[in-house]
Amino acid sequence: MDKIPLFAKIQILLVDFWINWLNFWLKIFKNILFFRKIKNPQNILIYKVGNIGDIICAIPSFIAIRRNYPNAKITLLTSPGAKGAIGAKELLGGVWYLDKMKIYYADEIDSLGKKRKFVKDLRGNNYDLFIQIPDDLANFRTLLRNIVFAKFIGIKSAFGFKIRTIQLFKKTQVDYLIKKNEVDNLLLILKENGIIPEKVEFDFNIGDEIKNRVSNLLIKNFGADYKNNLIIAISPAGKREANKWPVDRYRDLALYLKNHYNAKIIIIGGEKEIDDSKIIKDGFSDNDVLVLTAKIELLETIELLRRCSFLVSNDTGTAHMAAAVSLPIVGIYGIRNVFGSWFPYGQNHKILYYKFINCDYRGEDCIKKSVELIVFEEVARACYSIIKKLNKN
Repeated sequence: MDKIPLFAKIQILLVDFWINWLNFWLKIFKNILFFRKIKNPQNILIYKVGNIGDIICAIPSFIAIRRNYPNAKITLLTSPGAKGAIGAKELLGGVWYLDKMKIYYADEIDSLGKKRKFVKDLRGNNYDLFIQIPDDLANFRTLLRNIVFAKFIGIKSAFGFKIRTIQLFKKTQVDYLIKKNEVDNLLLILKENGIIPEKVEFDFNIGDEIKNRVSNLLIKNFGADYKNNLIIAISPAGKREANKWPVDRYRDLALYLKNHYNAKIIIIGGEKEIDDSKIIKDGFSDNDVLVLTAKIELLETIELLRRCSFLVSNDTGTAHMAAAVSLPIVGIYGIRNVFGSWFPYGQNHKILYYKFINCDYRGEDCIKKSVELIVFEEVARACYSIIKKLNKN
């Protein structure tokens, strides 16, 4: 912190103090409810909510829990939010490190009566260990509620109720701090509670049927020798509009990659990106670009990314899918989160990120501005850097 201005140091110290103070009271409250440590849990409930990126970043934690408790029955309790949202159900079906998943949606617990039934159903499973995998932005009230929830469903032992981020002095935090990746942050919480991972592992239940479908798709569009091509995936998607790099720049980038490197382009995304995909495809022949927006399932997308050379993506779940299969990423990120905290896992990525911007970092307009400050030439240089490294290998 030597190069940080005094006012920023003071604000960062206040942030740290407040986080530690809140976590102190969470620990006190958990102890009041008489949770105790148990040596050999047999029936574990992991609680982790979120969408694609949240769940993928938690996979190494799920695997670490399984490896530490190989004989336990492990259930994941999770929710993607509203019905129709994508999360663990689509990502983790049939994985070896979970015995069961319990999926719920917001409207299923939106009344007192529904909440009572929800708690009663869970209580009947006799879980002995509750592991909270906390969201990055989980606040004191939410975690306090989850402690009470764990007690109500009859849990004997519980941990993971930890505040990691607060929005106090957000601009100072974003401008001056560098944080560990979300994957490492979640594993650190496990380490603090005695679960030590041997390594960072990702795994999906992707069978031969999915692999064959993806192979046939690539052969049909790019030929039997598609593996000899430079194949670049582009994801113009974004859960929030402010996270999206302008689509016309993606179009210019795709044409540049085709004209300069003879690259094959694959465009991926959801229903919301259909129109953007059409704009990006403009000017291409069918043999040079493959539009798969809203056309393939989630696990097919992961397997497809495994076959690509690299990905260009906004700050969205697609980047985490690519990182999970060790695909290099050119990431276009805004100041929504502190530098590093939600970057894709791994060392071979090129992340573009601006800070020290004169606007309110809490506003969507400011976040959008930080993304739009990243110009075409910077992204093109980042792509060249990855292509140069791929050619060396």
